Amino acid sequence: MSSGGPSDDPVIGEGEGGSADELVEELRTAAEEAVTIAREGAKEKEEELWARYRELRKGRRERRER
Repeated sequence: MSSGGPSDDPVIGEGEGGSADELVEELRTAAEEAVTIAREGAKEKEEELWARYRELRKGRRERRER
């Protein structure tokens, strides 16, 4: 979906008229997947920020030693 185009994934509640329990389960599963994706993105961003922080600290230390 990052391409901005429509997804081939089925739409929640689309298709055969399922029960309310089935719809709730679909929503719960979709929410869990969204949370997982968000956590992975946050973890990657955190790793990038820590790497940048270490670079900055290293640069400051090198300047002080001169």
